[in-house]
Amino acid sequence: MHVVASLGLLGADAAVLALAVAGWQGSNPLTVYPAGYMLGDFLVLPLALLALSTGIALGLLTPWGLLRYWWVLISLVFTAGGTLLAVFVLVPTLSAAAGVALAGGVPADTYGLVKDSGGASGVLLVTILLSYYKPFGRTIPSSRRRGGPER
Repeated sequence: MHVVASLGLLGADAAVLALAVAGWQGSNPLTVYPAGYMLGDFLVLPLALLALSTGIALGLLTPWGLLRYWWVLISLVFTAGGTLLAVFVLVPTLSAAAGVALAGGVPADTYGLVKDSGGASGVLLVTILLSYYKPFGRTIPSSRRRGGPER
């Protein structure tokens, strides 16, 4: 479930990015921004929350833990941060852009949407790479955690 949610989130973010780029390059705002908002509201938000909650569940219920390995901790921070940014920045910005477009206007900062959605996609790519390569080892050496001598 976590992998499906995370990859679905990457796809939804990529679709929002494609729409934001189209809007920035002058495509019809009435087509681009309401569609971007719908993707954000109906896909990005639920998938971000699902990826975060299933990631926490995996950390708590598997030997990987939440704080034992750097790659898990960094992924958790990025996923939580990305979820907060989706909730408080990306989707509200998409909503405002859709409202302007539906009123017959063009959003003032079309490049800002490209930066926001591009940043979200970039962060998701980093978390996927972290999950694949699992770099940096343990946060606390295992010998210290068990009370044994340090190596």
